[in-house]
Amino acid sequence: MKAKLIYFLSGIILMFLISAGYENYVVSKQTANAERYQNVYVFTDSKPVMEYEYLGTVKVKLGITGYYDETRDILIKNAKKEYPQLDAIIIREFKADVIKFK
Repeated sequence: MKAKLIYFLSGIILMFLISAGYENYVVSKQTANAERYQNVYVFTDSKPVMEYEYLGTVKVKLGITGYYDETRDILIKNAKKEYPQLDAIIIREFKADVIKFK
């Protein structure tokens, strides 16, 4: 009987300790998941919630067809070439900020 009580109380204490480490994250209308292309997270006209370090900016020439997929792929290629340690890019028109998560 004593062993069952100890296991029960240990289980409750463990649940409280585990739940104390979780924050309540509220999903709102602006919450989303970024897509990943060529192993790089792509944020379009948005920014990640997680803290990050700005590495630099890459641009694409205006001589391309103007299709989003082509522009995105060229920006990723240029970013990987200049900043191999990148985690993500934030696309704004014909340029992208290259970032690394902390």
